[in-house]
Amino acid sequence: MKHQPSDNSLASGHELKAPPLPTHGEASAKQASYFTMPEWVTKSIRSKRNLKVLLRCSVACWAAYVIILPNASLRKMGTLAFFSLLTSLFLPPYIPVQLFFFMMTTIMLGMLLGWGLGVAAMRAANASRNPATLQAAYAAVNATISATPAFQHNPVLAQTTAIYTGVFLDERASAVYGCFLGATSFIMALFRAYAPTLIFLSIFGTIAIDIFATVGPLFPAARYTLLRSMAISVSCYFAVGLVCTILIFPETMNHAVLNDLSEQLDRLRALVQAQDDVLSFRSDDLQEEMVQLNEKTKKARSVIVASQTQLAATSRFIHLEFSWGKWSGDDVLDLFEPLLALVTRVAALQSFGQMLCMSQHMFDTPHVPNMPDTSDTYLLRQVHELNTVVEEEHKVRILDILPILDESTRELRAACLQGIESIKRSLDLVNKSRWGSNPDMDGAVRDGLESDTARLQEAVHAFKEEHRLELLKPFVPIVENHVLKNALPLRSLYVSYVFGSTMVGVAEATIGLMILVGDTMEKRRKNRLWAPTGLRKLWKILSARGDQNNGVLGEDVSPHPAGGNITAEEEMNYRRDPDSSAPTNAFQKFMHVLSLLWRWMQTPEFIFALKYVIISIALWIPAVVNKSAAFYYREKGIWALIMAQTMINLYAADQIFNLVTRLIGTFLGLVMGLLVWYLGNAKSVGSPYGSAAAVAAFIPVIVFIRVFSPVQYVQGVILGCATFALVIGYSWVDGHTTQIVTPGIGWSVAWRRWVLVVIGCGASSAIMFIPPTSGRKAVRLRNASSIASLSKLYGYLMSIWISDNKDPNAKDAWMDAFRKKVMSASMEMRTIRDLTDLAKWEGSIRGKWASHEYIQLVEVQIEMIASMVQLAGALTHLDDEWRVAFLTHTGVLNPNFIADVMGLFTVISQSLRTAEPLHEVLPETLLEKLFYHQQHYVTRSSTLTIEHVQSVNYMYYASGVVAVYQLLHSLDELHKITKNLCGEEPLSGFNRWKTEFERSKESEL
Repeated sequence: MKHQPSDNSLASGHELKAPPLPTHGEASAKQASYFTMPEWVTKSIRSKRNLKVLLRCSVACWAAYVIILPNASLRKMGTLAFFSLLTSLFLPPYIPVQLFFFMMTTIMLGMLLGWGLGVAAMRAANASRNPATLQAAYAAVNATISATPAFQHNPVLAQTTAIYTGVFLDERASAVYGCFLGATSFIMALFRAYAPTLIFLSIFGTIAIDIFATVGPLFPAARYTLLRSMAISVSCYFAVGLVCTILIFPETMNHAVLNDLSEQLDRLRALVQAQDDVLSFRSDDLQEEMVQLNEKTKKARSVIVASQTQLAATSRFIHLEFSWGKWSGDDVLDLFEPLLALVTRVAALQSFGQMLCMSQHMFDTPHVPNMPDTSDTYLLRQVHELNTVVEEEHKVRILDILPILDESTRELRAACLQGIESIKRSLDLVNKSRWGSNPDMDGAVRDGLESDTARLQEAVHAFKEEHRLELLKPFVPIVENHVLKNALPLRSLYVSYVFGSTMVGVAEATIGLMILVGDTMEKRRKNRLWAPTGLRKLWKILSARGDQNNGVLGEDVSPHPAGGNITAEEEMNYRRDPDSSAPTNAFQKFMHVLSLLWRWMQTPEFIFALKYVIISIALWIPAVVNKSAAFYYREKGIWALIMAQTMINLYAADQIFNLVTRLIGTFLGLVMGLLVWYLGNAKSVGSPYGSAAAVAAFIPVIVFIRVFSPVQYVQGVILGCATFALVIGYSWVDGHTTQIVTPGIGWSVAWRRWVLVVIGCGASSAIMFIPPTSGRKAVRLRNASSIASLSKLYGYLMSIWISDNKDPNAKDAWMDAFRKKVMSASMEMRTIRDLTDLAKWEGSIRGKWASHEYIQLVEVQIEMIASMVQLAGALTHLDDEWRVAFLTHTGVLNPNFIADVMGLFTVISQSLRTAEPLHEVLPETLLEKLFYHQQHYVTRSSTLTIEHVQSVNYMYYASGVVAVYQLLHSLDELHKITKNLCGEEPLSGFNRWKTEFERSKESEL
């Protein structure tokens, strides 16, 4: 899916592609050879849609350069004409028309905002000038004219020279400019932190105020048109880009979102189809055979979750456009809820392969103590104990059951795949028939969708009533064998029940989406013009908060999730201030506001903005010092200032990574710029035809890398593109305009650009240590917060399970809320994983960082989310009568056990948050606590019978209990990893006393 400007990155057009899933033959061995080119290159080249985008962007960027070649247009655009090409590489027109218009509008607004504040600064500064100092400066200029014959013939040149050598600098005026620069920089930094959607507004607003603050103090009188050249140049590209988005393969948001939905369906279909490979394994060592497939499916699942989040973010703009077609923006948005249901179910389905491996290798644990027969005792006992001998004797091993499971779900899986394909075909028809309609084809597609829906509904019904019972046939003699009693080898049955119930959930989610698509196609049969309907939501879109990867240039634009104390909205109602009660009078309320302000001043957002201001002032000061002002202007020191502002990050890891990628990007941009310049112009000041031809030859390569390169390298790519634009743009402007100070041509521009980038990078890296903020600590704190969030998600599901509400309509409400929580948690895991990779860049100054353990923390949490989705699906399908009737007979619902689980969640989270060691007395496995509560508190249930097992509700019940077991195992893994990270505090003699105590209790029993 094309990476649209959204909550993930406003500057890249990257595609999120699911990795290719291996076939059965590929899963057993690695590929003998690999592509010589990166995967993102080969996939982008094969995509027709991407090639269309590449053509559009290449034409726009080339035209943005060509318009500065004629002398007539160059005179109008001025000395900052290269901003046309620079802006085109910052924001190529790879996005739909109205979204491009919106993003360019933010650029223009940022520039105008900076211009307005710059004008205010100039007016205030000129008003504050010392008249005596100004008169003395004019007198010095007149004396120079009188003493220099060359200036006597050209007094204007004398005054211009005096201006750019700092003769008219005034301390008062410089102080005013400094105040405006600091205040504006603070505002722009807050834009980056709190509204990443407005990142381009922040960047161009910063550039505008930088120009006024560095050049404005040199002038003795008002020059409010300093940004005229920049504004004209950016406006020219605005017009060029808008024309290209309209005339060259135009695309609306409606079309783009439907296309992305179609690609998302392809990913979902591939993951469902991957279950054929999972069920086809016949090797005795599932762990070795399936490790590659599990890794592939994990990556594909991560891409699907990320793509769904991007879809939701991008679709916010769908109300802001005019579009022509059958479906309105609301019709498209209506697909998101059922699609989200399908995404969560398919994501849970991918855990089955992991569960197969776990079922073979993780259950060789100590003997389960004697305990009463409860409704979930058989489940937990048989899942927990590895009865290899009994399973082999009765031919009910996992490998024996997989062929039966494959056959019994074959029609269900085939119908589900056909259903997803039918949805995709329907959406493609709606999307590709906007300017014409074929009633026969429309009718055929609708009929096909209707027949596929009926087929899938029949397959679901057949599985529940008939094919499901095929799974029971090998176990019927075992259940009726009273000799086995508590040694029933039913583990394989419960594992197959998990797959069956999850597959039913996937099928039912697919049916819901198919019905909605069919109804919408029936309702919308004719193309028409749809007008904007969501302009009121514009502010909500602009003010949307971001996350770690939202920054255009790689900065952490919303630092607080990565290291601050994250408080969920629902928790705010319960959190109290332990140090004071609520204010009651005016003075207390005033002081309360001050305390809130003080707390805000300690947030990462404020620290980020403060650093932004400090670095801005520090690199601006040489521009207003008499001895350095001329050098600063001549060597274009403003680019070092801009470089430092755009590169500053909060965390050391981000800073180091960005430093490396930007320096590499700058170097490659210099090489490419010099190559293009000298190929097209040789040693001349510039040939319009040769220069245009050289840029035309290389611009597709540059644009391809800019639009389709991986998102983690976007900061280096953008800086490389900017360097390329500055080298050829500055060179052309210098060779064809008259300037008091020239940057040079070709190599002269290149080495200056390199030095300025190094200065800016060095300055921003230095400010990073005031105060230093560790990305490693941010990873630890964010893991602590995510585990706390998972505990709330677990509590949410337990509250649903123990509820006495039997209203069937209530299920839809809580399931919709749960899906949104799951998507949020899944994206949090993806962000933490990226942060963990970045944190490695901090090196090992104080010792080796346990990156492997932190990666394990994330992986285990991802599996916990999948287990919770599986549990939620089981509760959705489980009949309320069954659920309520089995409440007191279900050990995992024991109030004491729920308290133990929530307590362990909290202890692990607090240990990571405070870096305090865990205590030795905590149970190594929660199963011990569960068996203890079952032994002492749970009401006995009747012996498991064939009637129980044959009920479809028992399949859902078993799936839910197994999901809890998987969740407990994952929580034990979190406990173990946290002990390795934070340490363990011993209690002398505890293990000895625990063993003696348990033996005494066993002897009493």
